[in-house]
Amino acid sequence: MLCRFAPVIKKYDRVGVDAFRLGGEEFALVMSRMTEDKAYDFASRIGVAFGTEVVPTPRGPLRSSVSGGIGFGKEDGSSLDEVLAEADRALYAAKNAGRNRVLVLNGKADGPALRSA
Repeated sequence: MLCRFAPVIKKYDRVGVDAFRLGGEEFALVMSRMTEDKAYDFASRIGVAFGTEVVPTPRGPLRSSVSGGIGFGKEDGSSLDEVLAEADRALYAAKNAGRNRVLVLNGKADGPALRSA
């Protein structure tokens, strides 16, 4: 699945957006100068695109979903660790809310389930 996810992220490559694998199946997108709504839309598009990927296996086709959490820096400054910790809390909230969604804690993006093909 990781080999399938990387091309999906690359398809959405933009100036000011960098993708990093944190470990296991966790990735971070570091987005510069992006509003909450735009960050949510961007992450949701990646999730929906990945949801359309079908991996043939000996036991039949396999589909996956993406759960995501978004964290933001503060106007007076935040460390990368602080932003990643906020995103991690939002990620686990997305997983607890039923997976296949992107959440921003205490934000406007309430994280309905992502569309799938």
